[in-house]
Amino acid sequence: MATRNNPPLVLMCSTPVSGHIIPMLAIAKQLVVQGYTTCFVSSSAYRQQIEKTGALFVPVQGYGDFYDLRARDLDPQWPTPLISLEGPAHFCHDLVHIFCKSLPSQHHALQVALRMLTEKDPDRPVILMTESLNFGALPLMLGASGNIRPQGFIAVGLNPVMLSSADHPPFGPGSPPDSSPEGRERNKRENQKQKQTFALAQQAFCQALESVGAKAPETFLLDALYTLPDRFVQMCTPRVEYLRSDAPQTLRFAGGYPRVPPREDHWQPPTWWNEVTTDNGTKKTIFVCQGTVATDLNQLAIPTMSAFAERSDVTVVLAIGRKGARLSAGTLIPTNARVVDYIPYDQLLPHCDVFVTTGGYGAFQRALYHGCPLVIAGTTEEKPETAARAEWAGVAVNLRTSNPSIGQLREAVDRVLSNQEYKAAASKIQAEIAGCDPVRVITETIEELAGQNGRGI
Repeated sequence: MATRNNPPLVLMCSTPVSGHIIPMLAIAKQLVVQGYTTCFVSSSAYRQQIEKTGALFVPVQGYGDFYDLRARDLDPQWPTPLISLEGPAHFCHDLVHIFCKSLPSQHHALQVALRMLTEKDPDRPVILMTESLNFGALPLMLGASGNIRPQGFIAVGLNPVMLSSADHPPFGPGSPPDSSPEGRERNKRENQKQKQTFALAQQAFCQALESVGAKAPETFLLDALYTLPDRFVQMCTPRVEYLRSDAPQTLRFAGGYPRVPPREDHWQPPTWWNEVTTDNGTKKTIFVCQGTVATDLNQLAIPTMSAFAERSDVTVVLAIGRKGARLSAGTLIPTNARVVDYIPYDQLLPHCDVFVTTGGYGAFQRALYHGCPLVIAGTTEEKPETAARAEWAGVAVNLRTSNPSIGQLREAVDRVLSNQEYKAAASKIQAEIAGCDPVRVITETIEELAGQNGRGI
């Protein structure tokens, strides 16, 4: 429960993309249960889900009011050949069109919510908490005039840490860390090049800030996400994030994602459920899911199913990832494959031996929560960085492609199944996560900031 009779008010904001907002909704639900008056700002499409948590709701209006990645419908300048972009180019594109261009409308909605909360309870401090790639609160830290400021500002990290460091190359392509003297020199050069690679994103960031009366910083925009908030809470254990000797003192680790409660639409197990949840020691279970962004099933899901067709020692479970979705007519489904539209990760992963995924950070965290090793094939968004960290932590085979061949998939999965070091590493991290309480870390941070009269550590 909240630690005072009159606890601080909590204002949350999230980009309306499922991988960002679902963990934030889980946090909101827990805060409400613990007695915090919570208000949530996001797309109008998420009103019902937000209000089910018990939080108040204020919608974003204008450009930022989109649902998942349909923002392109709002912008006639949205480049059409998005599918051709990979790695840093794809990430730069997303920074400009999804995150920077949404800043003004998000910022306005946050001001509406702050005004509502402070007028209702003028004597209670407001703690603002956004997920790390929601830019709407940053103008408040950069001198936007005529704005209501919260007592404290917390950012929640739901993707691999993007902060520049002398100890590793820049975020984007998934290069491994190197803190040797030679590596540090190379990292310094590459970090300077990164600013050129993301020049369009930096320009869009500065323009968005200036449009709401804030002073554009000289700080690189990815670093600003970590240095501007009063606290940055990364939702993972230190074991799966690169060491940074130069990390700010405001960075702390929560140990993992909060557990997402079962959906209220009462998911029903498929008829074959007992086949994969009853371990008779004769078969291994391979789970493959394409994810919510890279949804072309021919890239990963169907090749994985084909790679193990008719293998008597495995069962392949393919989840399409969307309620009511089906495979295209004529798709050959091997006898040892089980296909379903949607399965909650927390229901299936405890029974899996390998999780084949494109490398979304949420999927990665859920696999670790259940001690399941992975095979990762993804080159868009943050996925190369997720895959690199999973490989570095010893829990995954990183295929470094979005279009692996059947042979590559077969070899990678068999490597995980035959080498118990992957499972051992995943189990070690699972035990570390089990000893953490992510929501407690967040509430302690809220109370810490609410008890201060000003900013600082």
